[in-house]
Amino acid sequence: MRNEPFCEKDRPPQLLTLFGSPHEEGSCGQLLAAFRGGLPGGWRETVVSAYPLQPVPCDDCGYCHRADGCSKPDLREVYAALEEADALAVVTPVYNRSFPAPLKAVLDRTQRYWAARFLRGVRPPISRAKQVVLLTASGSPDEGDARLLEQQLLPALTIWNARLLAAVHYTGSDSGEELTPFLDAARAAASRLKD
Repeated sequence: MRNEPFCEKDRPPQLLTLFGSPHEEGSCGQLLAAFRGGLPGGWRETVVSAYPLQPVPCDDCGYCHRADGCSKPDLREVYAALEEADALAVVTPVYNRSFPAPLKAVLDRTQRYWAARFLRGVRPPISRAKQVVLLTASGSPDEGDARLLEQQLLPALTIWNARLLAAVHYTGSDSGEELTPFLDAARAAASRLKD
C-alpha cells in the first residue's frame, strides 16, 4: 500500500466554541451541553473560554493595517482555530444588551481580518467558509436584547467568511423561565451543521 498525502476529505470538521459566560454550569453551559448533544458525529471542538483567557482589548495600534496578524500575542491560537473552523458556536449571556467584556474583546480583536480585507485587499481574509450558531441567555424576558447581539455579530461574520445558521435566545433566566424548550432548540441547531 502506498503512502497517500493528507486529503482534505480525511480532515474531521472543526468546531470553534467561543464561550462568554463566567459560569460553566449556568444557563449558557446547559445550552452548550445540549448543542454538543445534537452535533452530528465526527466533529472536533476547540473551546475558547473568554473569562479565564482575559484577552487584551484592541487599542487600534495599527499593526494589522500594515501586516498580517496582531501585535498582541495572546490570541494567536484563537486566530488559528478561527481560520481552521468549519463552524462556530458563540455561547454567551447578554450583559447590558451586549456581549460580556472578555468575549467582546475577543470579537474586537478580529479587527485584524477587517484590516486585511478593507485596508490590505485580502479577499476573503479567512478562506475557510463557516456556519455559525449563536446561543444566548438573558435575564430579561424580552428577546429584543438578545437580537441586538445578533446585529452586533453580523458585521464580524462578513469578515470571518461566515454565515449565521441559527440563533437560540433563552430569555427570562432571572425569573427562572423553563429552559427545556431552548435546550431542544440548541440541539436542533447543532443537528443542522453540515460537515
